[in-house]
Amino acid sequence: MGNNLYRKLGAAFLIAAGLIYTIERVGTMIARVHEISALYQAQMYDVQPKIHIAGFFDNIFVPILTLIGVILFVYGFPKNTK
Repeated sequence: MGNNLYRKLGAAFLIAAGLIYTIERVGTMIARVHEISALYQAQMYDVQPKIHIAGFFDNIFVPILTLIGVILFVYGFPKNTK
């Protein structure tokens, strides 16, 4: 496999990790908005909802794909052999 393929695979893994992370964060934000909306609809203004926004290590695939992507991406660059 050539260096160019390693760079492309590394970039694909990094993009996949970023996409999964983004989708997970958007999902938690939508869930948070629905929870706050339900509290206001029930007229529970004094109750503060527990806010949990997805972190980097909450989904095990995100750090694994990021690590693999960085390793492949760095390995894909040619080394100077002088």
